[in-house]
Amino acid sequence: MALNECQSGYRMKYTLWALICVAALLQQGCSEQTAVPATEPAEQATPSTSEKPERVEAKPQKSAPTQLASELVPKLRPETTEATAEQPFRPLSEAAQLITLKRGQTVSALLSRQGFSSREIATLALALKSVVPLNKLQAGSVLALDQVDGQKQISLAGEYAERVDATLEGDTWRVTKSYVPTRTEIAEHAVTISHSLYGDAANAGVPGDVINSALLALSHFIDFQRQVYEGNRFEVVFERTLVTADEALFAHQQTPLQPTYLRFKNSEDDLRLYRFADSFYLEDGRLAESFLLKTPLNGARLSSHYGQRKHPLLGYTRMHKGIDFSAPAGTPIMAAGNATVKRADWYGSYGNAVVLQHDDGYETLYAHLKGFAPGIQPGVKVAQGQIIGFLGNTGLSQARHLHYEVYQHGKSVNPLALKKLSTVRLDGELLAQFDAYVSGLEARTLRLSRLASGDSSVYSAREATAESR
Repeated sequence: MALNECQSGYRMKYTLWALICVAALLQQGCSEQTAVPATEPAEQATPSTSEKPERVEAKPQKSAPTQLASELVPKLRPETTEATAEQPFRPLSEAAQLITLKRGQTVSALLSRQGFSSREIATLALALKSVVPLNKLQAGSVLALDQVDGQKQISLAGEYAERVDATLEGDTWRVTKSYVPTRTEIAEHAVTISHSLYGDAANAGVPGDVINSALLALSHFIDFQRQVYEGNRFEVVFERTLVTADEALFAHQQTPLQPTYLRFKNSEDDLRLYRFADSFYLEDGRLAESFLLKTPLNGARLSSHYGQRKHPLLGYTRMHKGIDFSAPAGTPIMAAGNATVKRADWYGSYGNAVVLQHDDGYETLYAHLKGFAPGIQPGVKVAQGQIIGFLGNTGLSQARHLHYEVYQHGKSVNPLALKKLSTVRLDGELLAQFDAYVSGLEARTLRLSRLASGDSSVYSAREATAESR
């Protein structure tokens, strides 16, 4: 009997200790938005396969406290629910209380002030750890506190337009997701360049992410260092996705933006690019890209350019021989062109990296990967657009991103300066659909061409559809 009491007391102490450790993890969580600085390898020049380092399995990086908390999960799992079911959307009630995470504040402190116990907060963190890690919430994040059928409920934003609800059922948090209704807003801007495309477009109200996407697409044709002059014309149409309910939960997030039409006109060219089937095409149905993709991943933000810059980790100025893209960890990375895999392993300060050998002496390198796609190994042939790995934060990297380099005959090349166009072209039924799509936009693009510099218009996707008919 005394032995059983001793064991029971030990289990209680261990559980309390586990909860204290999880609470401590929440206390040290970063509540401020973390910038995503661009990084590059420390000592790598051109890709080489002369060294054969031991292959390292790609694993998410964890700090010691995070590993400790994950080890404690099995002890607490009977009192938490990790399965996240999808539920029909139901707006927050009018009685829901909205609370905001302030700069320097922890989620634990925020919820404690609302009457939640340390145990409830710790088990909530465990229930949400694979959905929305509470210690990673940014300053400005909003949580909604509500009562649903007499039970406490905490709601917060997951991805944009995705609401995550945690409902306390006894000692267990039940986690569900629902998708908030959205509407699509279309904006069009006309800009006459006086100083720079980026600066003039920003002054005209074009979002930075849209400008970056436009620069990446147009750079297949335009050298922005030598071919842009005062008086050149830039036009852009982009879509913005907006939630139509529970707006406060998503106010701190960037609304998804998608450029759909681009035009750049100078004394030599009048380029018109149309987004179709997730890529830009010229009016004749040719893919508006180089034979090597400049952006070998979708939904990314260009976070660092090619050229001299101060290294964020090493602290001194050096050549940045590639470009960096910021995107969520795990984002699929695509082969920039048809190629043979030269290496796919741990590559020193590059971390997990893939090197592809293309025609005409070209090589591309993809660094800091979380891991590799199945079957990606030396000697394997891959097609343009095929997934070869997943974005991560390995090697000499300060934050999750893709570092992308291009070489020709061993010499570093600016990926954005490549002018060799793809030979891919739409045909058959797809070409017919594209031609019909372009024809349906004629009235809108004509109206846009008549806008004065700095002018813009915004309308709903429903209005745009009616106009195209």
